[in-house]
Amino acid sequence: MTQVADLRGQVVESIGLLLPRVLKREVPDLTPGTRLFSELGLSSAGTLELLLELEDTLELQIDVEDIDQADLETVATLAEYVATHTVADE
Repeated sequence: MTQVADLRGQVVESIGLLLPRVLKREVPDLTPGTRLFSELGLSSAGTLELLLELEDTLELQIDVEDIDQADLETVATLAEYVATHTVADE
C-alpha cells in the first residue's frame, strides 16, 4: 500500500508543478484540498492537458475510462485517482 501512498505524494507534487503551466498563470497556496474547477478555474481541456502532462512527467499511463467529476474535485481526489488507476506497462 505504501507504493500507492508514494505515488499519490508524487502526483500531488507534480500537479503543483504542472498546474501553473496548464493554467498559464501562477497558482499560489496550492494544497491537496484546492478545488480544481471552482477555485482554479480548470477547464475540461485543461484537465486533459494536465492528465497528459502527468503521464509524461511521472512516466505512467493513466486509465481515464472511469474518471468522473468527483475524481476531479480537488488536487487530492485527482492524485488518489491517478495513484489507483495507472495502467501497468505490458
